[in-house]
Amino acid sequence: MKKISFLILTSLLLYTGVFAQTQEEIFDNGVLLFKQGQYQKAIDTFSELIKIAPDHADAYKNRGVSYMKQQKFDLAIKDLQTAKELFPELKGLYSNLGVAWYYKKEYEKAIENYDTEIEMEPENYVAYFNRALCLVELNKDDEAIEDLEKALNLQPGFYWAICYKADLLVIKGDKTQAIETYEEAIKQDSKNAYAKDRLAELNQNIQQKIEPEKTNKKLEPPKEKAEQIKQATKISKVTDPQTSEYAIQTGAFLNKANARRMKTKLINMGFDSRVFAIKNSKDETWYLVRSGNYVNKNEAQKDFALLKEKLGMRPVVRPVGDW
Repeated sequence: MKKISFLILTSLLLYTGVFAQTQEEIFDNGVLLFKQGQYQKAIDTFSELIKIAPDHADAYKNRGVSYMKQQKFDLAIKDLQTAKELFPELKGLYSNLGVAWYYKKEYEKAIENYDTEIEMEPENYVAYFNRALCLVELNKDDEAIEDLEKALNLQPGFYWAICYKADLLVIKGDKTQAIETYEEAIKQDSKNAYAKDRLAELNQNIQQKIEPEKTNKKLEPPKEKAEQIKQATKISKVTDPQTSEYAIQTGAFLNKANARRMKTKLINMGFDSRVFAIKNSKDETWYLVRSGNYVNKNEAQKDFALLKEKLGMRPVVRPVGDW
């Protein structure tokens, strides 16, 4: 199974007083360094905050995620467990622990944390998807398919959940349903080659009367997808979007459903996404779809190029607050 995981990171902070404002500034700096890919500096910054505020659960959590970026999973787990002791209800905490244990190949421990995440947030389709990856590693393919179906019930257009379900159906020998599932994936994203390639391979095997492997065949998405998921592991915090300077706008729609579809597509590609509703002078409501919070235009251009390629369209880099 390709090691794909989505880190769900949300920081919930309340600050009061001048001293607390200093803590907020240190925290914001750590988040910024993480987004810039300066993971060691982010770790150093969160460590500085922990010295000042040793009960700061978000600082431990975000330092743990920074350690994961350096593949220091033992340190990551230690920090995430400390955050758990300080604030057991911290949103996304158990998903992050699931990711860390997954990379440690401790799949049962990962599943325990995803179980808790799902109990706390039953509509978290990503947690079902990630738990399915763990179940496959334990050769529990039927349970994995059930989790993928639960993820798809919550998020019908989730391309990779559809593809992985099809892959498991191939391994189980259910060729007819696998073909239908690959075809559904292609409908969801006709530009992505993964489902097309696997479908062509399956059809060729059927024509040649070759049985698909039923050993421990792994599900390997293309390298470009792994890179997209890597970009999705970002530290985020609940804040007013206008504290950042730029965002990438991928669409403006009069139809709210179209805006939601674009938002879902971005999320499935590994990008954060949000929808803003505004009214123009004609009292028409427009739904703007935007991604990312960037400190400057150059930082936004990196994701701009990737989105332009993947979406087959030209998004727009917009200053935050400029509609």
